Amino acid sequence: MPLIAIVLAAGVAAPTDAYLDQSRARWEQFSKQIWGYAETGLHEEKSAKAFEDLLEKEGFTVTKGVAGMPTAFVATAGKGEPVVAILAEYDALPGLSQKAGEPKKDPEKEGAPGHGCGHNLLGTAALAAGVAANRARIEQKLPGTIQVFGTPAEELLLGKVFMLKAGSFDHTDIVLTWHPEASNQVVTRPRLALTATDVEFFGKTAHAAAAPWLGRSSLDAVELFDHAMSLMREHIQPTARIHRTIKNGGLVPNVIPDYAKIQVWLRDQTGAAVQEMLERMRKAAEGAALGTETRAKVTVLASGRDPINNEVIGRTMQKHLDRIGAPKFDEKDQEFAKAVQKEVGAEPSGLSTEIVPFGPNHGGTASSDLGEVSAAKPLAELNVVTRPMGTAAHTWGQTACAIHPLGLKGMDVASKVLGATAVDFLQNPKLVSDAKAEFARATKGKPYQSPLAMDAKPAVY
Repeated sequence: MPLIAIVLAAGVAAPTDAYLDQSRARWEQFSKQIWGYAETGLHEEKSAKAFEDLLEKEGFTVTKGVAGMPTAFVATAGKGEPVVAILAEYDALPGLSQKAGEPKKDPEKEGAPGHGCGHNLLGTAALAAGVAANRARIEQKLPGTIQVFGTPAEELLLGKVFMLKAGSFDHTDIVLTWHPEASNQVVTRPRLALTATDVEFFGKTAHAAAAPWLGRSSLDAVELFDHAMSLMREHIQPTARIHRTIKNGGLVPNVIPDYAKIQVWLRDQTGAAVQEMLERMRKAAEGAALGTETRAKVTVLASGRDPINNEVIGRTMQKHLDRIGAPKFDEKDQEFAKAVQKEVGAEPSGLSTEIVPFGPNHGGTASSDLGEVSAAKPLAELNVVTRPMGTAAHTWGQTACAIHPLGLKGMDVASKVLGATAVDFLQNPKLVSDAKAEFARATKGKPYQSPLAMDAKPAVY
C-alpha cells in the first residue's frame, strides 16, 4: 500500500493541518476583511489586492490583471510538474448587505452588496490551503508547482471563462475548489449549464398621444417576446429554468420607446440542452420583432457548461474530509442557525454535523463558471457546512453566516481538506496520472473550446 494510503487509513494528520491550526486567527481575520469589502463582480479591487499582497509575502509570484480583468490574478510557487491549482473567488452580490451577528434581515447599508454566497469564506480557504500546501512543498522538498487562481465575477460566469480563453490554465494539471453549503460532501452531481443573454429590440420613437401611429414600440416587442417565453415554459424539460428581468423598457410614458432590453438566463442539465433552448429563444425574439415591426438582437453575455466531476480527485478529497470531520459547532452556533431558520420559515434543525459518504448525485444545481474549467482540466469540488440546513445561498442569511463563527469553522475545514489534497497530488504521481486518464475518458480526448466569441470582452451585464 502506498505511504499516502497508509497515512489516510490511519487518520494521521496531513502536513498542512498543523500550520492551518496555528495560523487560524490569520485566516479568520482575512475572511472578515473580505466580508467587509463586499465588492461585486469585476469591481473587487480591494479584495484582489489583499489576496495578491498576502501571496507575494508568502513567496508566490503573482501575475495581476489576467485576461483583461484588473481583479483577476494567478499566483505561482515552485516549479515543474505536477501543477496543482486551487480556485479562489471573492465577489459579493448586489443588495445582500447584512449586519454581522443578526439572525434576521437587517442590512448594514440598505441596497449595498453583501457576501450572500459566502465567497469571503471560499476565497480565504483557497488562499490558506495554497499557502499551507506550498509551505509543505518547501519543507518536504516536493517536486511540482502550487497555483492559486484569483477568479473574479463568478456570479456573472465571467472570470474563469475569460482566464481559460487567455490560456491561464494551459500548464495546470489538477484543479481543486470548494463552495460554502449546508452539507459536508464532495460534489458528484453536475451543476446546471447556463447561458446568459441580452435580447434587445429597436423601434421608432413618436409622440405617444399626438402621433403614436408613427412609432414602433420596442417595449411592445419585449412584452410580446416575454409572453412567448412564458408559453415556452410549458414545453421545456422539467430540469430547465428560464429567468428574466427587463433592463430597459423606455424612459417616459409619453414617448414611444425605440429601444428596450430584456436579459434572459437559460439553464438545464447539459450545455446541449441549453443551446437548444437558446435557438428556440432566438425564434421567439424574431417573431416578436416581426409582430411589432421592430428589429431584434440576441447577444450571449456569458456561458458555463455542466461540470465534469473528477472521481480520482473527489475521492482524495473525501478521504481528507472523513479524516478531518465536520466543523465542530457549539451551542451558540446552533442557536444562531435555528434563529435564521425560523426567520426564513425553514425547519429549526440547525447545522448539519454529518459527513455525506462519497456517492452519486451529491451537490446543488446552481450554475458556476467552474464548469468551463472542468471541461479543460481535471477538477473536483468540495462542499462544507457554512449555513443552516434548509436555507439558501444568495440571501441575507448566508451573508450573516459568512461572518459568524459557524461560517469560519466551515472555512477552516475546507482549507484543511484542500491543502491536504493538494499535497497528496504533489507526493503521488500516480494520483495525477489517474486523474488525467479519467479526464481523458470523460472528455473523449476532445480539446477544450471556449463558448466565447473571439472578440468577447469581460464586462458587467
